[in-house]
Parts: sequence; structure tokens; C-alpha cells
Amino acid sequence: MIISCAELKTDLDRYLDLVGEEEIVITKDGRNIAALTLPTVSKAAIIRSLRGTLPATATLEEAREERIAKYENRL
Repeated sequence: MIISCAELKTDLDRYLDLVGEEEIVITKDGRNIAALTLPTVSKAAIIRSLRGTLPATATLEEAREERIAKYENRL
């Protein structure tokens, strides 16, 4: 889910409840600036979740960009 900083400020409790279901990407001036995730989500788990969608030589940054792009395409 992608939300603006203003939306986060307005309804923080709601988004803290939703973070258990999916990652929340926060934007400011149309740019992704942060993400809310559960603290138990490891970087290794993120990479494993993308297995088969990225080449084996992909970096952690490329994996992050791919995951954010997935949410941007849903808008």
C-alpha cells in the first residue's frame, strides 16, 4: 500500500494496524521516502519472496526497487 505523509499523520493508528497485513510505503512530494514493515520481516525474507522474479545476481537495492514497483503498479 502506498500512502502520503499527510495520510499517515491523519490516521496513524489505522496504518499501524494495517502494517501487519502488508508493507506500507510512505511518499512525500510523490517520492517514496519510507516504509512501514513488521520488525520481524528480515531482508533475507524479502529477497526469498522475490525469488523467480529477479535474476540471481540482483542486489538488495534492486530487490527493494522491484518490491516498491509492485505496489506502485497497483495504483
